[in-house]
Amino acid sequence: MARRLLLVLAPLLLVAASGPPRAAADQPAPQVDLQTQFSLAPSVWLPLLAAPATGPDWRPPDGPRLAWPVRARLSQPFGCTGFGLEPSTDACAVGFHYGIDLAAPMWTPVQAAADGLAYPFPDTQLYGNHVLIQHQAGLATVYGHLVGLNVGWGQAVRQGDVIGWVGSTGNSTGPHLHFEVRFAANPYDPMPYLAGSPPDPFALPAGWPGMPPDDFYGRS
Repeated sequence: MARRLLLVLAPLLLVAASGPPRAAADQPAPQVDLQTQFSLAPSVWLPLLAAPATGPDWRPPDGPRLAWPVRARLSQPFGCTGFGLEPSTDACAVGFHYGIDLAAPMWTPVQAAADGLAYPFPDTQLYGNHVLIQHQAGLATVYGHLVGLNVGWGQAVRQGDVIGWVGSTGNSTGPHLHFEVRFAANPYDPMPYLAGSPPDPFALPAGWPGMPPDDFYGRS
């Protein structure tokens, strides 16, 4: 199944590898012809995107695993919301929020929550313009509804680097940052990761990007 999905997405990955355009502070949000494909969920992309190598001696930090991407008011928590624009799940018939929303003025700088490899996605749907960052040990973060993007495809970033700016693109009702934390592509409440270093919820699948051995997707 993974090989078939990779073959389907291969042309898109080749286009994206050339580097979607960055949005400078005086430019409108970028547009691309492959908007629908870019709207694929992070759970589809994360098993396919290269991640930083995680050595056998890697250990999580003593303090918080992640830094706040923007210091702003929490306007919507993780979990069931009853908000009709959110996707439905078995547990939440009306509205499940896969991350947290941080209300901030338009063009507020958004910072990488931890070191990793960043991937920008120009989009007008769902997450709007957004950035995925692959971190070590199966962790990833998602930054949605950005008005501008400030990273190239697969760019190495450090914690605190500005990766974009708060906006209201995509499925949004006003300027804010939608922030997700995913482990092996599954969404988890970001708050424990911003406050500490919770244990991994389960063992990573064999061959997950960045993990040794990492040859399931043809990498070494």
